[in-house]
Amino acid sequence: MDNSVSQVLSKTKRSRQKPKSMLNGAITILIAINVMAIILVILSLFIKTSPAAIQSMITSFKVKSAISISVCSIILSLGIVMLLGTPIAYGLSQKKGGFYALIEGVFSIPIVLPPSVTGLALLMTYGRRGLIGTWLNELGVTLPFSFIAIVIVQVFVTMPYYIQIVKNGFANVDKSIAEAARTFGASELEVLLLIYMPMTFKAMLSALILCAFRAAGEFGATIMFAGNLEGKTQTITTRIYTLYQMDLTQSVSLAVVQIVVFILPLLFLKIKLD
Repeated sequence: MDNSVSQVLSKTKRSRQKPKSMLNGAITILIAINVMAIILVILSLFIKTSPAAIQSMITSFKVKSAISISVCSIILSLGIVMLLGTPIAYGLSQKKGGFYALIEGVFSIPIVLPPSVTGLALLMTYGRRGLIGTWLNELGVTLPFSFIAIVIVQVFVTMPYYIQIVKNGFANVDKSIAEAARTFGASELEVLLLIYMPMTFKAMLSALILCAFRAAGEFGATIMFAGNLEGKTQTITTRIYTLYQMDLTQSVSLAVVQIVVFILPLLFLKIKLD
């Protein structure tokens, strides 16, 4: 009797393991296919250029200017996103209910907006005849087609990612620790700075890395709101577009430079962080 029961249990266990092993195998194959597809796409750029062409791009004054504008704008926009997004993420992590869910949904709108629509909307808001731009123009302030316009675009498109990731990180903090701190007289600012932020450091850094990726690759909204003025608003991404219209080989070489200068270091940092 015991032997028959054991055989039935053994067969049942094997029957359950077989679909699981098949699923794991299918997942492994899908991962391998997608990884190879991504590597193939990136590799195609490196194959179509040469070290000499890459060196020519790096030594170009216009490329140096585009890289400088990209780096400076990304650093500034990440600082603004962190400064504004951290308290917002903290507030959303502490509140529940339909109203705050609606607010969170509003913050997510820039993620789903097409880049061209984002650029046009920013132009209609901050342009000389825009809702806010009209008042700014009277004060002598012009935002479109300036360096600040690049920063505005990057903050607008990256803020939702930062808020969502950091909010989820804050939500995982043990609330009993924060309650204990409040009991001993800690203010909400102290709770945020001394408890929540240190305990979610990795989440905040991961969010900033993702935002840097997003900002570095931004094109559509940037070219519509900030333009593509050499030495003023031309980022490395819009410079690639300019070269694409003139010389495909040079645009490919600059694309490789962008991968090496921006994407690979950020990707390495993300791997080290995980």
